[in-house]
Amino acid sequence: MINLDSLVEKVMSQLAKRQHQHYDCTYQATVSVPDTQIFLDYATVVITNVSIELLTALYRLDTDNAWVAWILQGIDYQVTFQLSLNELAVHFIPRKMLLDWPILFITNRHQLVQALAHRVVTRQDLAAMPDKSLVVVTRDQHLTAEATDLLAAKDMKLQTRTDEDCIWQK
Repeated sequence: MINLDSLVEKVMSQLAKRQHQHYDCTYQATVSVPDTQIFLDYATVVITNVSIELLTALYRLDTDNAWVAWILQGIDYQVTFQLSLNELAVHFIPRKMLLDWPILFITNRHQLVQALAHRVVTRQDLAAMPDKSLVVVTRDQHLTAEATDLLAAKDMKLQTRTDEDCIWQK
């Protein structure tokens, strides 16, 4: 007979171990997706070399795309995804993905890409973000004077969009 306490201890140990492990993989449209076993062993998955094509397919929830289906399955497993892409490709990330999706975007320079929903961006908003973040705002959003000072102090980069949509949504 299995000792229930021992089993619970093993499961808790595995969950604790999982929380501190991350898995790195490189996106290639022509390569098969990694095995779903990864979702049981790793709490964070970092996908490098993310293309605009993958961003578009993910936003449209194109589950015929194996990578999209794999990422969505990982979200079901409560995996945190970090998608690493070229800084120029940030213009192709829909603002709704930056605001609402349970995915983190990072540039190839390891800058976290973030956006804020409210019209006035304050010092407090930027203070809560990591240094060197890339902050995406629209022309309708305004930074307070203190926020502008903190932007420079934290070596953050500001990317202003002409409207809510990204380039390919127009």
